[in-house]
Amino acid sequence: MHAITENTLPSITIGEATVPVIEYRGRRVVTFAMVDQVHQRPEGTASRNFRANRERFMEGEDFHLIDFSKSDEIRSFGIDVPPRGLTLLTQSGYLMLVKSFTDDLAWQVQRELVNRYFQTVPTSAAHQVYLMAKAVWEQELRLHHLEQSSTDQQRQIDALARRQDDLDGDTGYLTALAFCRREHVAAPLALAQRLGQRATEMCRDLNIRTGRVPDERWGAVNSYPIEVLKECLATLNRSATAA
Repeated sequence: MHAITENTLPSITIGEATVPVIEYRGRRVVTFAMVDQVHQRPEGTASRNFRANRERFMEGEDFHLIDFSKSDEIRSFGIDVPPRGLTLLTQSGYLMLVKSFTDDLAWQVQRELVNRYFQTVPTSAAHQVYLMAKAVWEQELRLHHLEQSSTDQQRQIDALARRQDDLDGDTGYLTALAFCRREHVAAPLALAQRLGQRATEMCRDLNIRTGRVPDERWGAVNSYPIEVLKECLATLNRSATAA
């Protein structure tokens, strides 16, 4: 079940359950866990019913699927997005999902959710200030992530550019296999293949020229600036250490 921060966010009591008020793209939504909670159903009941009838629900109309990479969009509501993503049901999606709930409690809960939760009501001045502050915070967070990503990429480009200033023509270029042998890397053939792939991607992304040299087995193979190969080898070593 997703984590919900208590006593810090707007909430509403439906039946015997108190749930947070969640808004996404200007509409109120609910999670599977909230549906199970207010309907007093075993955990996983709502998600199981949704999967069994998935083809009947329209994404963007009946539900929204929040990818883990976009978890910041709803974290301010106190909800964590699991790695597999999080499904948010709109009013239409909720009503379609609970069509099979026909007990007395279900009818009561449906009426309360529709009339008191999904229906937009005028918000207090304090809540309006909260929503405005939340929107500003989310925008600043997105801008910070973009600036950080741009800065990291520029730093890498500048570092490689400084190193390339020392290169003259093809001087300073090696094939991945020749570089592995020069550096006395164990199992050079297997590593050289991965190193060549990584170096090719880096040169393409940073618009760095690669060379071509004759090879008895393949006819010709790529050669790369030694500094690019060093950078890629260090990245592969860090990945291996982390694993």
